[in-house]
Order: sequence, then C-alpha cells, then structure tokens
Amino acid sequence: MSDCGEGRDAPLKARVLDRISDGVVGLDADLRYTFVNDTAADFLGVSREELLGTHLWEVFPDATGTTAQEKIREALDTRRQTSYERYNDQTDQWYNTRVYPDEDGVTLYFTTISEREEFEYEFDANRQLTELIRNTTEAIYVKDRDGHYRLMNEAAANLFGLDSEAVLGKHDEELFDAESTAGIRAVDEAVVEHGEPRTRESALYIDGERHVFLTNKYPYRDDDGNVVGVMGISRDITDRNHREQRLEELTEQYDALCENAQDGIFVVNVDTAGDETTFRFERLSPSTESMTGLHNDDVRGKTLREALGADIASTLRENYRRCVDAREPITFEETFSLPEGSMTLQTKLAPVVVDGDVTRIVGITRDTTTRVEREASLERRNERLDEFAAVISHDLRNPLSIAQGHSALLADDSDAGDVEQILAALERMDAIVQDTLTLARQGRTVADTEPVELRSLVHRYWRMVDTRAATVDVVDDVTVDGDPSRLGQALENLFRNAVEHAGDTATVRVGRATDAGFYVEDDGPGIPDDQRNQVFDAGHTSVADGTGFGLAIVERIADAHGWQVDVRDSESGGARFEFSDVDVVS
Repeated sequence: MSDCGEGRDAPLKARVLDRISDGVVGLDADLRYTFVNDTAADFLGVSREELLGTHLWEVFPDATGTTAQEKIREALDTRRQTSYERYNDQTDQWYNTRVYPDEDGVTLYFTTISEREEFEYEFDANRQLTELIRNTTEAIYVKDRDGHYRLMNEAAANLFGLDSEAVLGKHDEELFDAESTAGIRAVDEAVVEHGEPRTRESALYIDGERHVFLTNKYPYRDDDGNVVGVMGISRDITDRNHREQRLEELTEQYDALCENAQDGIFVVNVDTAGDETTFRFERLSPSTESMTGLHNDDVRGKTLREALGADIASTLRENYRRCVDAREPITFEETFSLPEGSMTLQTKLAPVVVDGDVTRIVGITRDTTTRVEREASLERRNERLDEFAAVISHDLRNPLSIAQGHSALLADDSDAGDVEQILAALERMDAIVQDTLTLARQGRTVADTEPVELRSLVHRYWRMVDTRAATVDVVDDVTVDGDPSRLGQALENLFRNAVEHAGDTATVRVGRATDAGFYVEDDGPGIPDDQRNQVFDAGHTSVADGTGFGLAIVERIADAHGWQVDVRDSESGGARFEFSDVDVVS
C-alpha cells in the first residue's frame, strides 16, 4: 500500500482506513512504512510521523526471527494472504495480524487480543467449563461493551458461517446486515444497561438463506461485578420454527375443516398407560353435535362409557381397539340409539402415531340411515320381484307349454287357420313372459366389468336373432368397460327392434359415437319425435306382435352400467340409439 493508492480516491480511502477499528499499516517491498492509520499509531504507541519511511525491523527489532517476520516474508513471496498471532514485548500486547500482499508490498491489519487472552485465562480457571464451551454444540460467544467479539467457540463460528479466529475484534456491523445488526445491538445494550438476561428470537441471512435463532444473552462481569460485556448462547431453530409454522397452519386448516365439514369429525385421546386402554373424547365438530345430539362441552374429557352408556361404549371400544392394534385406518358401520334417535353411522377411524405410540384417534362419521333404509327397501322389493318372477316362470310358463303342445296336436285334426292363430297367440304370450322375466331379473347395478370388444360381441349376439336378410356392419373397433353378458342382452334387443321396425332387409350399423360412447343405428323409418320419450317405457310398442319390453331392458342395462342412452335420427333417417358416459378403453 503506497499512500492508500493513487488518484483522487486516495484521500477518501485514507479517511476510511482511519475510521475502522483495526490497526492498518502499509509496507513497501523493502518493509518501510508507507501508511499508518490512527488506530495503528495508538496501538503501537508511536506517532505516524515517526513510523513513515522507517524500516519495520528498526521499529520492532525484537520481532526479527519470529513468526511475524516469517509470515510477512511468506506473503511477499507467495503473493497470498496469511495471518498470525504474536505477543509484542515492546507494547505488552497480544496482536492478531492479517497480512495482505499488494502491488507495492504488503498491508497489515491488526487488532489487540489481550482482552481475549484475559477472557480465556478466566475461563481456564474452570477447566471443565472451558472444555464444555469448546465442545458443546451450543453456539457460545462473548462481546465487550462496544460490541466487539472477544471469544467465539467453533459451534458459534459454524452456526453463523464465520471463521472463529477471523471474527475476533470484529463488530456486528462488519458481520451482518444493518437491520440484523440493529436488532442485535438493541438486545446487547439492554443487557449491559440493566444487567439482566434477555431472550430473543431473530432471523439472520447466512449465505443467502434465512435462519431463525433463539438467543439467550447474559451480562458478562469482571471480578468486581461490573458489566464488561455480553455473553450469548444461540441455537438455530429454523427447522423447529418451520415445524411450528406448519403446525399452526395445519391447526387452522383442521379448525376450518371441523367447523365447515358436513360429515361429523371427532377426536378421541388414547391412554395406554394403565392395564386397559382408555378412550376419552377431546373434540366434536359442529356437524357431529347436530348429527348425534351430543355436545362438545358435555363429553370433552369423558370416557366412552361416561358419554354414551355401556352398550354403545362396548361397540365403539371394540372398533377403537381395532384401530389402535392395526395402526392404520379402519371403517365400520353400526346402528345406535342416540339423543337424536336411532341412526346408522358409517365411521372411518385414523390413528395418530407419535413416537411410535397411538396417542389419538381422528374419526369421520356420516349418517347413512337413509341409505341403509333405502337399501333395505330395495332388497324387499327385489325379493318381491323374485317371487313374481318365480310365479311367472312356474305358474304361467308351464300352462303355456301344455297349451302349445296340445295345440300342435290339434293341427292335424282341426282347421289349420284356427290352430295357427292359437299358436301365434301362445307364442306372443311366451315372448311376453320371457321379456317380463328378463326385465324383472335385471339388477340396478353391474357388479363386475371387464374390457369388451364390441365387434366380436355384436357378431355373437347378431346370430341369436332371427335377422332374416338383414345385415350388420361394425364401422369402428371399440372396446368398452362393461358386463359382456348384459351388454350382449342390450345388443340383442336392439337388433330385434331394428329388424321388427326396419324390415327384413334392414342394415344395422355399430360404431363409436364420441370419445365416451358408441351407437347402434338402422336405416328404417325412425322414431317420431313425439314418441321418443315413451320408447323406453315397459309395454310400449308400435308393432302388433311386439311385447314392448325390449327397449325397457336396454335402458335398464345402460342404467346399471352408469350410462345414458338416447334416441336420435341416423344419417339414413332411421333410429339411432346412442350410449354416452361410457368408459371407452380404446
């Protein structure tokens, strides 16, 4: 450093160097002083004028042959920064010196560390305490009243991303941003002024990342009890802070869910400390209260037996134990007698596991009373349909079969025209019975489905219909997810309907309607607009020998799959039955 650099900025640089807390001197290649700031002159006890132009070793002859000479020579030779600590007998001070090579020589930055040595000496009075400070994972540091660091353990250096040696003598404003420094200094000054500990949670940016620290600061006193500085212990609680924020967010979300969910939500505490696991209500959501007639304030802290009575408690306890033992969600459905009346509740229980133990159970319950009653009613109706089908199958078909047999025998002895009319009437009655049985036995839902290729299914069921000279054309390869047997029944009825209405030479086409559907159409006369709402009604027919059940069966099968079937005009003017909401596989 030569006169703090050249040009118009040199005076400004000199003024800046005069104001920093470090001592700064510049030496040329011959180690003669070219610059000395006020702090350095004060530290060395020599005026600036006496030093400028003087050789370093003339001023400090005792330093020759020491670490100081070795490190300065090393910086000159290698052109790399270095540092050293040394006690100077002439000034009776310890110095921490950093050596920076430059174009003209070297620049030395140094600060006294005698106070630090005194601090370490005091700490060494208790060897165990010293070892604790050095080896603990807690960040420990000491600053003087002016905010300069005098001691920092490795944990603190690592925590703040600093060099424990390089930081000594530094002020907070040299290490942290202005906002952080202001907060740090405010706490330090309060500790010094009042002589009392302070705890602060604060954020610092280290390497561009935000860290949250929990810091406890204490007054550091000398032997006379005077406050001479501040001792701090800091802990990085960034992860904990994030967890707390996340917990707070989850709590708010949970509260909002409990307050607004239509399903009932409740929380039960699980106590496994005793011989028998105990379950106590912790919280009921408003929906649970209105659903069951129980009230949160009345049941909070109570056991199942205390809140609900022995009978209900016994059933619930069994299911709660299953949840605890399984350590995974379970679902059950039970009918209970509650303050709001008898009801069926479907409940899902989920265990909350903390440190390996189930500490709570969160339950979500839904009133399924209406659904259960509807299912029971449907089951009773299905039983009646089964009885009806049995009556038709046995009590009607058997006499029909006998009548058909005797009519055939009469054909040889009676007027053929009369017998043919009798046989035709009997065949029509048999067709009505068959379609009625089919309609009665169609379930409302499809239990099992599989990918079904329409092309092969169409040809299989086309052969089951008396199609005469009619033809079928599958124009697209379509695979849908469905029940092949019931879908085949629907196709069979559509084919029979087409031949009956479009004639013996009808052409039936099957193809993809949209990405979620398929169609079956013919080239017959079509269906008038005013009849399209009636064609799916059981018993509706427009031909003399029709039963009126075929299209009703088609609609029942579509409904069972969750599909929609509609009647439209085909391109040729015939009838087009289009199925939508279909799960098209390909």
